[in-house]
Amino acid sequence: MEKQLQIQTKKFLTAFVLVISMAAFESCKVVLLPSYDATISEQIDNTAKSVDRFYLSMLETTTAENDGRAFSKFADKYVEIEVELNSLLNKNKIRPLNKNSTRICEITHQLWVKYKEEHKAKNTLKDGLILLNRKKFSDLFYAMRVADEGIKMANTPQQ
Repeated sequence: MEKQLQIQTKKFLTAFVLVISMAAFESCKVVLLPSYDATISEQIDNTAKSVDRFYLSMLETTTAENDGRAFSKFADKYVEIEVELNSLLNKNKIRPLNKNSTRICEITHQLWVKYKEEHKAKNTLKDGLILLNRKKFSDLFYAMRVADEGIKMANTPQQ
């Protein structure tokens, strides 16, 4: 009888230790994040300002009539901003463990190229479309900054 009690006690203790261990392992998570890079953060801000300035200038200083918004008048600025977006994308691609930020940059770059090609094909942009494009890019750059701030917070030691 005593031997059975010892066996049951061992089984109970083994099960108890197993449950506690599983709970402890379940509550522990290892999340691998890229290291924070202040230059990328600054480039995100600068590129966001360039895109915002691009659309606001187009909206405030030109009209769709009389070829005021002809693609050729904006081609150089499209290229300049695309170069910045390429740079951001490449910097994010080479940072290890940076899948989310890289994806946001890819989407931003793809939309920029798409909207550029649409402007080129139509050779003009209406006010409403400028406002929509500006808002979409504002949202994407906001997402980039939030992701970047999350990386910064995760890499900053808690006090």
